[in-house]
Amino acid sequence: MLEFLKLVRLKNIAFAAFMMYATRYFVVLPLLERDGFLLQVTEGQFSLLVVAVCCLVAAAYVINDYFDTKADRISGSRGVIVGKTVGRRPAITLHSLLNGVAVVLAFYLGWQEGCWELGLVFLAVSVLLWYYSFRYKKCFVWGNLIAALLAALIPLNVLLFELPLLYAVYPEMPAGEVGMVFHRVLAFSGFLFLNMLAYEINKDIFTVKGDRDEDTITFPVRLRIPATRGIIAGLVGVSVAVLATVYFGMFFPSGAAGVYFLVMGIFYGLYLYLLFRKPGSRGGQLNCLRLILLLGMGFSVVLFYILKHGSV
Repeated sequence: MLEFLKLVRLKNIAFAAFMMYATRYFVVLPLLERDGFLLQVTEGQFSLLVVAVCCLVAAAYVINDYFDTKADRISGSRGVIVGKTVGRRPAITLHSLLNGVAVVLAFYLGWQEGCWELGLVFLAVSVLLWYYSFRYKKCFVWGNLIAALLAALIPLNVLLFELPLLYAVYPEMPAGEVGMVFHRVLAFSGFLFLNMLAYEINKDIFTVKGDRDEDTITFPVRLRIPATRGIIAGLVGVSVAVLATVYFGMFFPSGAAGVYFLVMGIFYGLYLYLLFRKPGSRGGQLNCLRLILLLGMGFSVVLFYILKHGSV
């Protein structure tokens, strides 16, 4: 059982659930309540949606390991699970089961909302994740972009199932209100995209041997590691510039937001130090990026505080 939990990356699944709950209760809910609107997806329905998303994410990790077994063994960058402690047939069965649960739940939730077509989104993503692991992951740039984009879509799932019901119950809801909610959630998704892209590229630095053997064209394979570090630093620079723009454009002179962004800037500095001065510190680099991702989504708590005690 422990090996299966390692295979599905339990910590990452927990983070995906946290992203969705944080988006719903710390971003969407206070923005709607401020103007007299209420969430329409029930607690039970939302819990099923979280389970569906988490199953889809877990299935992605399983199929990714299924196809990456040889590359991981050659690179030695992480422990090999599929084919060693978990058989290949049980792994593919688990992948199919998780995907099936995710898609069935999505169609069920869509049917309850009177829009069963929403389930097609989950079906399309499950197929895309298969092709990503099987083919697109080996393509230069596209593999990293798809992985980052799919991670960035997780918070948007909250709106995917919420907006149809809101429009049904509040047909008079102004477009500006919907735009405000969408833009706030999109901001978190954009942050996730930039930093997940940096994470995926950074991760490839430590799997060069296996990727070359498997004909996977990553940034380090094609451009070499020094240039790859420069690209990652560029993504970090864009992230920091966006944070500064968001603070001075939307939250200044909020002290809470200012301190929070300053702390994030310090961790970005630490990450760059590890990237360039401690190039072999795989765990340190990736863990620092994970912490930055957690802090980024954690800002939703600060946003909630500001919405309750001020204006945005």
